[in-house]
Amino acid sequence: MKTIVVNNQKGGVGKTMLAVHLAWFLAEEHGARVLVIDLDPQGNASYTLAAERTAGLSSSLFFGPDTALEGLPGITLLKADEKLHSVEQHINTAVPAMAKRFAALKDQFDYCVIDTPPTWGGRNFAALLVTDYVISPIDLEDYSLQGVGTLRKQVKLVEDQARGGRRIGFLGLLPSRLISNSPRQRENLKTLVSQGGTSLMFQGVITQRQGYAEALSTKAPVWTIKKSAAQDAARELRGVLATIKDRMAAPIVA
Repeated sequence: MKTIVVNNQKGGVGKTMLAVHLAWFLAEEHGARVLVIDLDPQGNASYTLAAERTAGLSSSLFFGPDTALEGLPGITLLKADEKLHSVEQHINTAVPAMAKRFAALKDQFDYCVIDTPPTWGGRNFAALLVTDYVISPIDLEDYSLQGVGTLRKQVKLVEDQARGGRRIGFLGLLPSRLISNSPRQRENLKTLVSQGGTSLMFQGVITQRQGYAEALSTKAPVWTIKKSAAQDAARELRGVLATIKDRMAAPIVA
């Protein structure tokens, strides 16, 4: 099973939009079994994927009960719930328990997409502990760029202290909700690319488009909406998702 965490320590950057569309995209592969774990108690991913197969609550990974999950073709969802707030109070037992239960799922699914809360804590730590890859959508306002280095430090912390040095494949910062006619955002994007290069930046952008909001509202992939504006968004997003999938198929560079 290939696992990817969609992570950013800030809300409103299109994290859930990317996570659910990645799950839909991966599930298009013939027979692919895709597990989605929603670790954000706000439950936006759970709401959007309400029509998909639900196998229980994501808090059960931390607290039980132990349940056997059958990997079936398509999307299987572990829904967010309020008990996730308790992870912080029981972090020393809940996180190792989550890692153990997660490992038992690896033979049941081909892919796992984990949507995370926008604050650092036990749930984000657990997600990084078990993942193979991380993608981080960001917006390009000045105040949002201040936290760019924080995620890299957190990834390194988990690699060194909890994974025994085992690398996480960092797929990069994905500029999201880009306002294409904003000189300030374009300048910020240029600065990020020049400073970080290919090791920091994901090769692709997601622009601000109404089609994405409509897709989340209708709980369906943007490429299923027939409006021309939505189809423009679909072409853009599918290109990004195809790149993510290709990167997940490649070996993680040590």
